[in-house]
Amino acid sequence: MTKSGRLKLPKFRLTKVVFWCLLAIPLALLINDIRIELSAPTLGLGADPEDAIVDHLGIWSIRLLWFTLFISSLSRLVKKPVLIQFRRMAGLWTFAMVCLHVTSYILLLARVDLMVILDDFVERPYIIAGLTGLCSLIPLAITSTRGWRRRLRENWKRLHRFVYVAALAAWIHLFWLERATFEESAIYGVILIFLFTERVVNTIRTRKQRQAVKGAT
Repeated sequence: MTKSGRLKLPKFRLTKVVFWCLLAIPLALLINDIRIELSAPTLGLGADPEDAIVDHLGIWSIRLLWFTLFISSLSRLVKKPVLIQFRRMAGLWTFAMVCLHVTSYILLLARVDLMVILDDFVERPYIIAGLTGLCSLIPLAITSTRGWRRRLRENWKRLHRFVYVAALAAWIHLFWLERATFEESAIYGVILIFLFTERVVNTIRTRKQRQAVKGAT
């Protein structure tokens, strides 16, 4: 590891490749299920393959979003800032999975029918929550590069707080789903509370440390 806290190359590159492959596993599993489904109907995706595809992409969108938030918490808890370097990749995978989830809904469930989509907006409010989550992630994905971070400076951190809006919207989306059990949404809710609480505690601790330093000078 270098003085800046980054892993040395080529070890860092190999670690990133392995991490990328791990993040790709959920999508690879779905592709394999689709392959099985095409050769043996109902064997790969069950009786409702369209719903299975949309649900798989949706639940893994939430899991990857939670995991992205967890990377930041873990880096602070174990005092390993180097872990933050993997957060961007996890965040981009999350955004890609969310986009695939929305696309699969439009293609497989709504059948690219605008009237069906509009009716769902009225009759199924969880879709509005899901769209809110997607819209919150779009500016984060666009400004995830180092160039944008340099241009935005402190505003970059403020902008990327929208990830909390996305996470809350995703949980509401899950909670409102008719097929989502209370136990499932409760588990994800508890995890989200932990992640939010850790951030609040860290913010309070950081402010106290800054005030202590100012008071000592």
